[in-house]
Amino acid sequence: MSDDKMLARIAALLRQAEGTDNAHEAEAFMAAAQRLATATSIDLAVARSHADQRTKAQTPVQRTITIGNAGARGLRTYVQLFVLIAGANDVKCDIASNSTFVYAYGFAEDIDASHALYASLVTQMVKASEAYIATGDHRPTPTITARINFQLAFGARIGKRLAEAREQARQEATKSRTSQPGTAIALRD
Repeated sequence: MSDDKMLARIAALLRQAEGTDNAHEAEAFMAAAQRLATATSIDLAVARSHADQRTKAQTPVQRTITIGNAGARGLRTYVQLFVLIAGANDVKCDIASNSTFVYAYGFAEDIDASHALYASLVTQMVKASEAYIATGDHRPTPTITARINFQLAFGARIGKRLAEAREQARQEATKSRTSQPGTAIALRD
């Protein structure tokens, strides 16, 4: 399956996660998207390990991901979310001192998958934090503090789930008897 088709499939799962009001459904769609992204990354790692020479598509790249405008409150929560997603997709990050952008380093398809997951999850995070703030359950904590704490916790929870989904996909790839041994070799490197 081509990278574009795989990204479209992941994006469709993310749209389903965004479109539901049921938290369990959203988590299931998000986990499926992460498993697919991880499995694709593993498949790509196998292909890379068999290539004699690196092509342009196999060369790691650096991209700048804009997080928000300078002076906006809570940008570190958005950065935390992106960094956790990126880490689950083998993308390394450097963060601007004012948290307005992130330099992402990795393979283009891994950065694309990370960005697609981030675009979906940041929308879900903002929507969920607004719903929480609207309930008033955060009082007497100031609204901005409650929003930041909620978003930090949301990011941490997503990071944990993505790590679990990634580990599950790795275990499935390494223990499957029907797959070629190249996947295990690529994961060991």
